[in-house]
Amino acid sequence: MKTLLNPWFIAGCLVWLMIKITRILDAPVTYLNDYLTDFFAVPVITNIGLWLQRVFIIKNNYYVLSPLQVTFMVIYISLLFEGLLPRISKIYTADWVDVLLYCMGGLFFYFIMNKPIAMVRKLKT
Repeated sequence: MKTLLNPWFIAGCLVWLMIKITRILDAPVTYLNDYLTDFFAVPVITNIGLWLQRVFIIKNNYYVLSPLQVTFMVIYISLLFEGLLPRISKIYTADWVDVLLYCMGGLFFYFIMNKPIAMVRKLKT
């Protein structure tokens, strides 16, 4: 459960919630709406995957995702949101800047968030 209490994961979820509220109020904040959500997409989605692995599959709080797994998530999310969805829905538009932000988010997740639970605890003390 502590995987979902990662401060960066919570921050990413709060950013998404704030963006969603500004969209509903028809007052989107340009840079947040266009870029910050794309940056946090990979860390938030991948952190949920890491939590699922730790709780239901590996059952070990020391488990971390490999570079290959994080790379897969970046490619998958890029193809889905910038390749497939814009082709099948008029709501989505393809933007290669978003792909760059997904890559940056993947690097952020791998180097900052993808830590064993025990290591995070030791760093705080």
